[in-house]
This record gives sequence, structure tokens and C-alpha cells, in this order.
Amino acid sequence: MALSSAKSKNSGDMKPSGESNYFPISPETLNPNALTDFKVYLRHGNHYVLYTKEREQFSEHLKKKLIENGIGTVYIPYDQQDSYESYVFDNFEWILNDTAIPLDVRSKVFLDTTSKQVCSIFQSKLPAVDETTLDGVRHLVSSSLNFLSTPGALENIGQFISHDYETFTHSVHVFTYTMSLMQSLAKDWEEEAFIEVGVGALLHDIGKIHTPNSILNKPGKLDKEEWETVKLHPVHGMRMCTNVALSQTSLNCILFHHEKFDGSGYPSGMKEEEIPLPVRIITCCDVYDAITSKRAYAPAQAPFAALKIMSNEMKGAFDLDVFKEFIEVLGKTREKSGD
Repeated sequence: MALSSAKSKNSGDMKPSGESNYFPISPETLNPNALTDFKVYLRHGNHYVLYTKEREQFSEHLKKKLIENGIGTVYIPYDQQDSYESYVFDNFEWILNDTAIPLDVRSKVFLDTTSKQVCSIFQSKLPAVDETTLDGVRHLVSSSLNFLSTPGALENIGQFISHDYETFTHSVHVFTYTMSLMQSLAKDWEEEAFIEVGVGALLHDIGKIHTPNSILNKPGKLDKEEWETVKLHPVHGMRMCTNVALSQTSLNCILFHHEKFDGSGYPSGMKEEEIPLPVRIITCCDVYDAITSKRAYAPAQAPFAALKIMSNEMKGAFDLDVFKEFIEVLGKTREKSGD
């Protein structure tokens, strides 16, 4: 039901029905202290009613009116989607940390925004990461830290995680798991260290930009030459980041995330404590998300089955202390979600 105040305020601003011309958002995500570069509509039957215009503040009063009338969804024209996404990116920290916004709304914004930003990096096929890209990634990570430490955040995010494997969504999932596990194993680390690890987690597979899709999406087993091509992606990733001020911690996450605790990994064959703790954490989260995702060559496994595979069929690959803590983190998540 549209608000009567909206109709009188915007007399004559009814638009004909056309659901494909608008996309829904939660009005909770609109910051009363920020101007927006997009129009906001309410749905009234088969029509859309203009509620606020561009450069008009979506005030607390306007939000309260929606709540009082039981309206939990507003609409934005698709031709202004870029403006809305820019707004969300700029207000990302406020949205994620405003406890007045329901946790499930914040969780969906977190996944949608990080996925779109990382997707744009992979789709751009940049020969190298530039400072603008790195600043954007750092912004995503630093804005997310407090939210990801919120009780209930991980299990809430889990309901929105897609199990269809895409390199960019995989990177976001690995980042999410990594931050949760870091909070258990490195809780005394400084915030900047968490940001550096988070940047490394989001960019850990950036080198796959240089791996042909025919190999990444091959439904069958890779031949020797194809496998050697895949194994180059950590080195490609490191090279892509040589012209930006990326910390050694972040570079380690990109270059060494396929090292194994027993020394059988690549590219250098590091083992045990030679592998930095953040890398050991990312390695565990990386494998878990890959196994629980539907890939071209394998179906998605359920969480328990994935952990069983990691324990029984990948002996020696993981730091056991990290792996056990990861199981604890996932176990607490499933208990809270009632699974």
C-alpha cells in the first residue's frame, strides 16, 4: 500500500506498471544523512509512485512513515542502478554497522556489494591491479570487519551464499570464512593486520584472470599441461600486484594459498610454520568453499561431507590446529542457525 503523503507530495508522478523497469531494495539501507543520486518509488497496485527524487534526502521521517505503513520494500529504476550501487559502496560501513537495520538485510548487502565489486575486477581483465582497485578492496574489507565479528553474522550470511562456483563469489566466501577464523585464532592482532589478510583473501585468486576459461570451466579432469597452467595463477596474481602498495601479508596470501602443511603444495613447497598463519587459514577456507560449491567437474558437497573429505582424503594438507578451529567455528554457526 502506498503512503497517502507520498501521493499528495508527488501528485501526477505515477508510473505505468512495468516490474522489469525497477528493482527492489530495503528502505533500511537508505541513510537519512546522505543525499542520493537516484529516485525511490513505492509500488501502488500495478503502478509505481515517486517517493523521493535525486539529490533529495531520504530523511528519518520518510523512513518512519514507511515503517508505520508496513512497507518493507521500495523500488529504484534499473537505469539508475549504477547510482544506487555507488551509494551503497560509499555508505557500506554505515549500512553494515547500523544495528537498527535487520541482520539479514545487512548480510545480503554485504554479499551483494562485495561480490559485485570483486566481479568487476575479474571481468575488467586488468593486466595489473592499480591503486584505485586496491583502495576499493581495502574499503570493502575495513568496512566489513566489525560487521563480520557481530554474533550471528556468519550464519546469517550463509543463507545467502550461492553454491554455484564463480571465481569472484568464491573469493568473497573465502574472505568471509577467513575473517571469522582469524577472529578465533588471531584475535589479538591489530586491525591493520586483519585488513591486510582480508585484502589478500579477496584477491587470492586474482591471477586466474590469466587462466583460460576453457581450463577453469573444463568438466573433466585436467591434463598435465592444463594443470601446470592452473598452477601458475598464484604467480600471475603476485605479478599483477607489483605496482601497488600491497603489504607482504597480502602478497603471501595471494602467492602461497596453495601451499600445504606437509610441503606438497605449490608454488614453493613451503611446509608447516614456514607458511604464515593467515595463509594456513585461507588455505583451509579456500578448499572448504570449493568443495561445498558446484563446480564444472564436481557437484557441491554438504558441509559435513566436505569436512570429512578434507580430514580423510587430504591428510597433511592443513594445519590441524587451524582445521580443528575451523570446524569449531562452523559448528557454532550451525548450532545458532538451528541446522
